[in-house]
Amino acid sequence: MGDILEFPTHDAKIKKLEDTLTGWIAGLESTYDELDALHDSLNNMEKEAARQEKDYDEVIKEYIDEVGIENVPALWLTYSRSCVMKATAEGEYEMIWLGTDLDD
Repeated sequence: MGDILEFPTHDAKIKKLEDTLTGWIAGLESTYDELDALHDSLNNMEKEAARQEKDYDEVIKEYIDEVGIENVPALWLTYSRSCVMKATAEGEYEMIWLGTDLDD
């Protein structure tokens, strides 16, 4: 008979696992980089939204001073950081203006 060749099954399996793990590591690193960029973007968007809300509150306050809060569409008030909704015992709601001196 001929020579019997021993296949490097253990070594080949280890190499395959290492290659697989290396591929996963590269993929995870890429995903983590993307998550970091998305977190930065979200943080910047939150800062921009806070700036817009502050500016909106200044204009809505001026409008409220002119027409009275009861004459402001409720939808407009929902965009304000300075207004809260309070339920009444009668099942109605009341919009309460807190003012524009809220913390940023």
